Amino acid sequence: MKYLFFTILFFQVLVGQGQEIFEVDSEERNNSIVIAKTAEKMISAGNYEGASKILESVLEKDPTFHPAYVNYYNAIRNLPQKTNKLIQALSSALEIFEEDDELAYYLGNIYQEQKQFDKAIQAYSAAIAYSKINGEDFPIVWAYHFNRGNCHLKIKKFDKAIVDYTYALKLSPDNSDVLTNRGTSYYQAKNGSKACEDWNTARRLGNKSVDKYLSNFCK
Repeated sequence: MKYLFFTILFFQVLVGQGQEIFEVDSEERNNSIVIAKTAEKMISAGNYEGASKILESVLEKDPTFHPAYVNYYNAIRNLPQKTNKLIQALSSALEIFEEDDELAYYLGNIYQEQKQFDKAIQAYSAAIAYSKINGEDFPIVWAYHFNRGNCHLKIKKFDKAIVDYTYALKLSPDNSDVLTNRGTSYYQAKNGSKACEDWNTARRLGNKSVDKYLSNFCK
């Protein structure tokens, strides 16, 4: 009779400035990877509820698996009834993954969708600060500034919005959406010439949404 012997391997994950140690069962981590890939397919197919449920098991058993939080965000943002659970998950993740600009940005997006603009600005500001530490080469960093600018625009802090949009353009040149919104901020700040300049540039880049602004305000 043959006997099979299994060795359970653990590896340590260090997170946070205090270097908190999490022991992760390698079998559990492999399971997390499989579930995350399955969840991605379910999200692509529109099965957000199913994806969220299997990801919740990963967040509970393997809380240091970063991709699970990203996938959970992609699933839950399509399930408004679970928004509070997503906020809780992202907030918990930011205690584990300190200075994580991507997760802070996602938290800002949720708050912005809920029209909690002050909280959104706080989250985006954290994401921007972390990106200065982690590096601004991450492809969505421009959106941190763009979305904070959108929040500033919505609460009528036009000068701050212009600053954010200008920095977003530094990271994403020729971005017609940023130009369109900066143009709106310039117009609201009583700088019509700058507004029309941005809208004209956005139009040349193919953004037809500015046609109404050009027709009404830039004759």
